[in-house]
Amino acid sequence: MSAVINRGGGRPSKGLRKYIGFRTQAKTAEDVQMIAAAKGMTVTDYVSSAVDRSLREDLALLGHFALQEELPIRIAS
Repeated sequence: MSAVINRGGGRPSKGLRKYIGFRTQAKTAEDVQMIAAAKGMTVTDYVSSAVDRSLREDLALLGHFALQEELPIRIAS
């Protein structure tokens, strides 16, 4: 990642970003907008923080997802 340079004006960079878009139910979108505004955040920052929390949990469990083994069931004769 390149160094963040602040030339004295504007908001500091948040670093390299990628777009992830998705659609959701209208009620969910309205609720997200309402909560983000109440917290003084943008919708993008609010959704990003929620995804980051969930992603950290899932990454910690990633090994458990991939390591499921078959149950030792014997075939009846």
